[in-house]
Amino acid sequence: MRVLITGAAGYVGRYFARHWNTDDELILGDIHPDENDPRFIALDITDATQTRAAIQGVDAVIHLAKQADEGPMEGDDLNGKRFDVNVKGTFNLLEAARDAGVKRFVFTSTVMTVLGYQAPEWIESDADPKPVGSYALTKQLCEVMCAHYAHAFGMSIVCLRIPKPIDLEQPLWKSHPLRPQWVPFPDLMQAFQKSLTAEIEGCEVITIVGESSKRRWDLSKAQKILGYQPSLIPEELGFEMGTEDQPIPPESTYA
Repeated sequence: MRVLITGAAGYVGRYFARHWNTDDELILGDIHPDENDPRFIALDITDATQTRAAIQGVDAVIHLAKQADEGPMEGDDLNGKRFDVNVKGTFNLLEAARDAGVKRFVFTSTVMTVLGYQAPEWIESDADPKPVGSYALTKQLCEVMCAHYAHAFGMSIVCLRIPKPIDLEQPLWKSHPLRPQWVPFPDLMQAFQKSLTAEIEGCEVITIVGESSKRRWDLSKAQKILGYQPSLIPEELGFEMGTEDQPIPPESTYA
C-alpha cells in the first residue's frame, strides 16, 4: 500500500518514519522535509494545489500534521494558525483524497476533544465531544468534516482520538510520573497500522489510550473494529503513574 503521512517530521511522524514495520511504501510529507531521507516531500497542507499534487497515486493517508503549540484560547495569532493548519489543512486533504479516490483516510484527533468529562466518569470511545481549548475545538471540527466526507462521498475514514505518545526507552520517564492516558509509541503505531486495513465503511471515531489501572477511556471499540490490543502496560513495567493532568516537561527534553 502507498501511504502518505502528513506531518512526518513531527514528534509522532519521526517515530513512524523510523519504526514502520510493514511492506507499505511511505511518502513522508512535511512543511520542513528531512533532506536526508528520500521518502520525504515538501508538503504544506494549507496549500490546496500542493496537497492535491502530493496525494496523486496514494492508496491511503495518515494525517498527523497539526498546529498544537500551547497557548490561551483567546490568543489570536495562535488560534489563527490552529484553524489554518488543523481545519483548513484537513479540509484540503479530504478534498484531495476524495478527488483522487483514496481508499482509506486516517485522521489524528485527540482525547482533548472529550477533556470536559470529569474524573471518574467513564468515557466511551466515540463519546460526544466536550472539547477544552481551541486546539481541541479544531480537532472536533475536523471530526465533523471527516463524518461529512464519509457520508456524502462514500469515503472510508478513521478518526483516532489519541493522547500524548511516549517512548518508554526515553530515560526521562524512569523518573517522571506518566499520565495514565499516555500511550507507548509501539501501541500507537499498531493502532494506526490496523486502521489502514480494518474493514470500515463510513467514518468511525475510535479512542486509543495507554492501558493502566487508572484508565477511564473505553478501548473496546478499538479492540472490536481494529483488532487493537495494548502490548505494553507501563505500570507493570515499573513506571510510576501520576494524575491525568501531571505536569509535562518541555518537549525538547524527550522528543
